[in-house]
Amino acid sequence: MTMSNATELTADHHARLAGLGLRVDHLDEAIWAGVDARLSAPPLGPTNGAGLLDWVHRVGRLREVLVAEGWTKVDKWNAGLVQHPSKPVVLGTLQGNRGTGNPLAPLRSDYAKGPAIAAMMRGNDHDQLSLFDSFHAHEWKLWFLVTYVVQEDERTTVLREVSQPEPTPQGQVVDRWAHRITLPPLEFGPLPPMRTAHEVDVPVRVRE
Repeated sequence: MTMSNATELTADHHARLAGLGLRVDHLDEAIWAGVDARLSAPPLGPTNGAGLLDWVHRVGRLREVLVAEGWTKVDKWNAGLVQHPSKPVVLGTLQGNRGTGNPLAPLRSDYAKGPAIAAMMRGNDHDQLSLFDSFHAHEWKLWFLVTYVVQEDERTTVLREVSQPEPTPQGQVVDRWAHRITLPPLEFGPLPPMRTAHEVDVPVRVRE
């Protein structure tokens, strides 16, 4: 299997990711692990099976490569996150929509967020004017690797970005963003047909 960027990454892409302590290869390894896992979904399995496998392996590989570089896995409320070693940056994964990766298109999460993720977004920025200014605040800044899988014939494309939502009440989809680092699509091909059903949204509750 081969993968390639549909368009070239720029110096600005790399610089903005570096501000979060990330590199593109961190993200690509996680995305590749998810796409590869989709291929193992049995054709007569549950309709959400491919998406669930994608999510499990994407989270696992993302945390694996970042923990190897000093990040710490965060299992608070079973949210499957990873925290930067010196900045209050926490990274998770999220399924977006077809606007993923397109700075001119509206981005929204596929699912409404539960109380745990809503609580962790309270310390996020409220607009684009405060980019990175509050990294030394005590609150975590929750960012997401946002992806959306598109398959046409035997070619699979993953739309992707790394973005920080504005604080969002529980029970609502995430559709307001303080910062978006939109990235070129990642193309895989040729691949056998795979299911692109939505991934499973794992509900987590805040324990008082």
